[in-house]
Amino acid sequence: MADLIPFPLHCRTALIRSIADDLEIIHGAAANVFWRKRIAGIVAEMRASGLADIAIRSEILDLQNAIQTEMWERARRQA
Repeated sequence: MADLIPFPLHCRTALIRSIADDLEIIHGAAANVFWRKRIAGIVAEMRASGLADIAIRSEILDLQNAIQTEMWERARRQA
């Protein structure tokens, strides 16, 4: 049985932009702490909704890619 994810994380533009906004001003160890806490909260919500760990992992990796793409696009526009 496959997990149905009605609102995939990598499609949540507001979430992606919000995290990218924070990561633009937070650097170093503080950025690492921020990232871990933010992702831990998202993972907890997904587990509470009953998603399997493999689906959660895939969603988090896709979200990470979307955030990196957003940050790359922002940097490219500033150049």
